[in-house]
Amino acid sequence: MNKRRVVINCALPYANGALHIGHIAGAYLSGDIYNRFQRMVGNEVMFICGSDEYGTPISIQAEKEHVSPSEIVEKYHREHMKTFESLDIFFDYFGRTTDPEHTEFVQNFFTDLEKSGYLERRKMISAYCPMEKRFLPDRYVNGTCPRCGYENARGDQCDECGRTNDPQDLINPRCAICGSPAEFKETDHVFFLASKLEGRIKEYLEEKKEWRENVRSFSLNMLQGGLRDRAITRDIDWGVPAPMEGMEGKRIYVWFEALLGYLSFAKKFSGITGKDQYWQEMYADGNTYYFLGKDNIFFHAILLPAMHMASGKYPVPERVNANEYLRFNGQKFSKSRGIGYSVDDILKIIDKDSLRYYLSSILPESSDSDFTLGEMKDKVNSELNGKYGNLVNRVVSFAAGKGITPLYGEGDELDRAIHAKMKEFIDSYVQAMNKLEFRHALNLWLESVKAVNSYFNDSKPWDMVKNHDQKVGQKLWYSIKAIEYLTITIYPFVPSGAQRVWNSIHGKNIPDMPLEHIDEKCSFTLTNSGPLFHKIEVEEEEHNELNLVVGRIVMAEHHPNADTLLHLKVDLGSKVIDLVAGIKKYYALNDLNGKKIIVVENLKHSKIRGIESQGMLLAAQDSKGAHLLTSDEKEGTKVNIGEYEFAGNGKISIDDLKRYDLKVDNDGMFPTALLGRDRHYLIANGNKVYIDARVEGKSQIR
Repeated sequence: MNKRRVVINCALPYANGALHIGHIAGAYLSGDIYNRFQRMVGNEVMFICGSDEYGTPISIQAEKEHVSPSEIVEKYHREHMKTFESLDIFFDYFGRTTDPEHTEFVQNFFTDLEKSGYLERRKMISAYCPMEKRFLPDRYVNGTCPRCGYENARGDQCDECGRTNDPQDLINPRCAICGSPAEFKETDHVFFLASKLEGRIKEYLEEKKEWRENVRSFSLNMLQGGLRDRAITRDIDWGVPAPMEGMEGKRIYVWFEALLGYLSFAKKFSGITGKDQYWQEMYADGNTYYFLGKDNIFFHAILLPAMHMASGKYPVPERVNANEYLRFNGQKFSKSRGIGYSVDDILKIIDKDSLRYYLSSILPESSDSDFTLGEMKDKVNSELNGKYGNLVNRVVSFAAGKGITPLYGEGDELDRAIHAKMKEFIDSYVQAMNKLEFRHALNLWLESVKAVNSYFNDSKPWDMVKNHDQKVGQKLWYSIKAIEYLTITIYPFVPSGAQRVWNSIHGKNIPDMPLEHIDEKCSFTLTNSGPLFHKIEVEEEEHNELNLVVGRIVMAEHHPNADTLLHLKVDLGSKVIDLVAGIKKYYALNDLNGKKIIVVENLKHSKIRGIESQGMLLAAQDSKGAHLLTSDEKEGTKVNIGEYEFAGNGKISIDDLKRYDLKVDNDGMFPTALLGRDRHYLIANGNKVYIDARVEGKSQIR
């Protein structure tokens, strides 16, 4: 096999929140698998990533937490490094875009493009918040996506459909800080003249027939409407200053600046190692691979190569490898929206080997995948632990327990057949890994595990011992040799577990470039170390199936057929519904008109004394009576349980509602709900829902 130099880059994670397992499945696990595989076959690799520390996501998070942006990025940079380490993901260098070396690199790149005629100063219309009295960067603008209808799309991109946006494209654009409607005003910015490169980018993409269809087709479709020039500066305080005369106070837009992190980090890594030109030598061969989620395709498959073409100094990506979304209960993983698990949370209940194996088996390579704890438990227990771990334990413990030394020999037909099968498996595995078909490679591995189990069972070494057959050592050698192949090939997916197995059959760690140095007639040093993988016992945790909405009462009247009930019409923002409520003796009709309440919107409808109630309002009940839950937010605002947004997909019953054990906090002021093992406040647009009068602490809410 010809040796290559390979540069592997993973998309830079924003340093504004914890990494969730959707991030890992989207970019970082695939990058690490490929990194380990490339080293395993003897190639020279540079594996680079780092924190994306500038831009509006950081500023927004800092404002939410009432701290400086530098405090935010410092916290999450350290946290991300620990998270990657906890999953056996180790980069050669994990940089920071706030480093001075990165700033210098970006500004030099910017100046080079200006000199070569690829930058131009223009006036543009930008979003402006009259309440905040400032221009709004694209990520400070929220609204409804004009393409897919997603209601919380950002001004730069829709997280649901992956399309890039202009804030003016959004339906009902609003300020992400205060929620006010956004206005649009003229301001000066610097544009990257990407349109000059449209023909070259199209030709480049058309030649990449080996790319995954989701990347190539998506990118070519994006070009159908033409490649537009894009602004690369923004009115924001937190970022790399634009080094252009007359543009003082402008910052380089994070999409442009962060894409240069791969180069600046590689350059800094080279300096740290004492080989200043090493990064240029590695890039010179052009074998550059980028691993990312599908929401980053446009930036890496179109804009990044355009930037490199414009510079004339750096090769375009050899491969842009984007995974689709990992979903949890049908929704995209999102820690900020309370959907799914952070890495740190999931590692509290399962080990890293189990998590890496399961995520590898469901990598969303060509379509979205669904994560469930139940499926993870089944796959890990039956495959990694049950078939592979149990195979290793059976063979090693049998040989060690009987004091039998595995010895190489020519073998019989059964021995030669399994050996040939493993050779074929290695060839197919390498082909799949080179094509970045990691799930296929793992499936090939699992089929081979099954084949080796069958071989061991069919060989019946226990009968050979009873019959004093001297060839039992030979049978064990072929069994362990097959396990050696299986262990090498599972190593990129489950490195710590593979190391334990290798130690149990060789008494040492896996060597560098193991596929290049397999000794066909090696001896083994067996160590009976007991169970090699953990059987996991986890249950699916609760998710928020309660669709709570702020409503405004627009009509209140006595129920015509019941003395204690009221008939209400409630505006939920997008519709008006009928409710029947038993609060007649606690509230006068005049007090209810225009009042904000909290409605269980997805409660099954029921006809009460002739009127269909299309939901249920919530009220705290104590010895003094009923007290309505309310909010100052506008009608239609969704109410979360803590950080957990509504993640259900249908109607619920009264019994379902009871599971949330809604009750007032100890102080008698704010409503709470039980979700999973924890109790959370009800939150509307970042603010606590409250009771319209102080009530007795721990009062039930019905």
